[in-house]
Amino acid sequence: MQNPHHPNITGTAINYLYICQRKLWFYTHHLEMEHTSDKVDLGKHLHDESYPREKRREWDIDNLIRIDFVDKQGILHDIKFGTSMETAHIMQICYYLYLLKQKGVSNRKGIINYPRQRQTTEVELTPEKEKEVEDAITKVQEITALPTPPHADYMKICKSCSYQELCWS
Repeated sequence: MQNPHHPNITGTAINYLYICQRKLWFYTHHLEMEHTSDKVDLGKHLHDESYPREKRREWDIDNLIRIDFVDKQGILHDIKFGTSMETAHIMQICYYLYLLKQKGVSNRKGIINYPRQRQTTEVELTPEKEKEVEDAITKVQEITALPTPPHADYMKICKSCSYQELCWS
């Protein structure tokens, strides 16, 4: 098992842990279906069109995390399509802050931007959230190590999931 302080886990994997563990397993085994999703395309378009005045756009760090932009105060921003998966979004940005802390960057705050709703959610990497991130890293590693995808119950979000056909056909 990997050292939780130096994981080779993407921010997307952390996000998927909180949405659907089956989706996470498929994703970490390189069965990526996002390219077939209209909703993903809409999200990319929203990302590209929102906040055009921000100069520093999309920072890729170690091919693990992709920060949408950093504002003048040094706060990380992540642009999301909608608030329905807010817990997953919060943990994803906490994971970003956690990885940056491991690299010596002391920023402990981030903001999730929901431009369609004109809302923001401020996130802080507290010691409790840091522990939650470490637990999430361990859980992602456990799910990834499974020989087959974990069972999932059909949920409302399955209707719009890019993995729907793979899971439910």
